[in-house]
Amino acid sequence: MAQLTISFVPQGTSTQETVVVMLSLDRDAAPNHVDNFVKLAQRGDYDNTPFHRVIDDFMIQGGDFTNGDGTGGHAAEFYGYCDGTETAVECSNPTSFTLPDEADNGLLHQPCTISMAKTSQPNTGGSQFFLIPQDSTPDWLDGQHTVFGQITSGCSFITSISEVETGGQQGSTPVNPVTLVSVVIS
Repeated sequence: MAQLTISFVPQGTSTQETVVVMLSLDRDAAPNHVDNFVKLAQRGDYDNTPFHRVIDDFMIQGGDFTNGDGTGGHAAEFYGYCDGTETAVECSNPTSFTLPDEADNGLLHQPCTISMAKTSQPNTGGSQFFLIPQDSTPDWLDGQHTVFGQITSGCSFITSISEVETGGQQGSTPVNPVTLVSVVIS
């Protein structure tokens, strides 16, 4: 289980709210992704990082612990891939650590799930992840991105966060910060 504490300003208000979202992580279906998420959480890498990308009726994305804007982050350790390329030799730069895809694990992008963000290239997931709200079923991501858990409590908060005011160049940056305060693994 993972407990995510998130702070945000709900749409139509000016008051910061702090909420708790509980996740059940599926180690059997996505062992590398769960191991990676747990290690990053236990090291505190996710603490006080932004959800930098929020798209209503789709998802909220965070986990960039190096740059905070979606351009950074990496896997917790060497999983056999450097920048998406399989290699027997560990990368010389840990910021190149990426994960092997586990997208064909039977888990689907359904409401209230967690999935690994990556580029359009295979095996490029690192630390960034996204949470799918109650009103979204992005099934076009099935077989492409790895689902590695289910929200067991607090999915309504993810839906509320997905509806916050956004702007920026891509139109998906929250106007008011949405912050992953902490992740506690139990």
